[in-house]
Amino acid sequence: MPLLFAHQIAPSMAHELDFWLLWVIAMLVVGLPVLFAELALSTRSGDGVWLGMQKLTREADAKMSWRIFAGLSVLISLLICATMTARIGTGIPQHLPQLGFDIPSIGLSVGAMMVVMILSLLKTRLLVSGLALVVIGGLVSLFDGGLSSGISIPTITATSLSEWAKAVSLALLSVGVGTGLYWFASEDITKSLHKKPLFGLILPIWLTQLIFGAFALLVGSAFVTPTSFVVSGVGMLLIASFLFYYATRELKARFGLIKGICAGIVLALLLATLPAKIALMLLLIISLVAVLLLSAFSGFVMKISHLRKTLNFKSEGRYNIWRVLIRIAVPLAIALALFGWITQWL
Repeated sequence: MPLLFAHQIAPSMAHELDFWLLWVIAMLVVGLPVLFAELALSTRSGDGVWLGMQKLTREADAKMSWRIFAGLSVLISLLICATMTARIGTGIPQHLPQLGFDIPSIGLSVGAMMVVMILSLLKTRLLVSGLALVVIGGLVSLFDGGLSSGISIPTITATSLSEWAKAVSLALLSVGVGTGLYWFASEDITKSLHKKPLFGLILPIWLTQLIFGAFALLVGSAFVTPTSFVVSGVGMLLIASFLFYYATRELKARFGLIKGICAGIVLALLLATLPAKIALMLLLIISLVAVLLLSAFSGFVMKISHLRKTLNFKSEGRYNIWRVLIRIAVPLAIALALFGWITQWL
């Protein structure tokens, strides 16, 4: 996930040592606790995000308004699709002018979204290939395009709320929380818990995402070549097809087959008409709000006994540390990130 957005969120920042530090802190203080929370909730529900939130709110005797997280997670998945198709729409004239497409970028974006819808019929079969192509595209950018001028020289710059906002957003995208994708695999995770505790599953996921996030920061500082654009663009289409399939599956679970599919198609096409910058702004704000809701629900609404049993920490101290982070540190960090993005855009 971070490879898809590093160029847009943190471009040419691989040389800033202070940003690396902020990002690692965000991964530890925000990304890891929220990853524990989302995996615990998805595992306890044992279902997709929409039906899962219904079960959890009934268990916690909570208001139905908390189920808005399910809707936000579906919207985030579709916004990721729209952001990728918009990048393809603006990138084709820029990197492949020899094709001679006399079509506005919005038209290319909508056309790419239609391709995504067709590919979504293959469900999850293209996801691994898409991820591999995005990684290959990043490697091509690094070794073929090279780093931007001056990026190879490490420096320390003055930190700001804007940098913190970028670090938090990149950390959340690195671990993939707020999208509801972990709920997609909740049944497999539940089966795995018979073999090992949840901590044994989360730590490898977090470490893997830490490595990919670091790689994404380097790629975000590299030049995009026509070859890397083509390879990454195809990968983005394949990943977007999975996300669209996931979103429509959740919509079908909530609204039924016909209404769910129609809602997914209409939303996706509408979002595909947004300019890339607007789609990214909406994605960043809504994803931060979704994670804020997730942290509040798991920290204040869910019953302590339920989450303690699901998390299955070996000591009470670890559970208390997580609870402090999810109730205090995460909301504060996200509030500062929201303020940082808003002040940057104004």
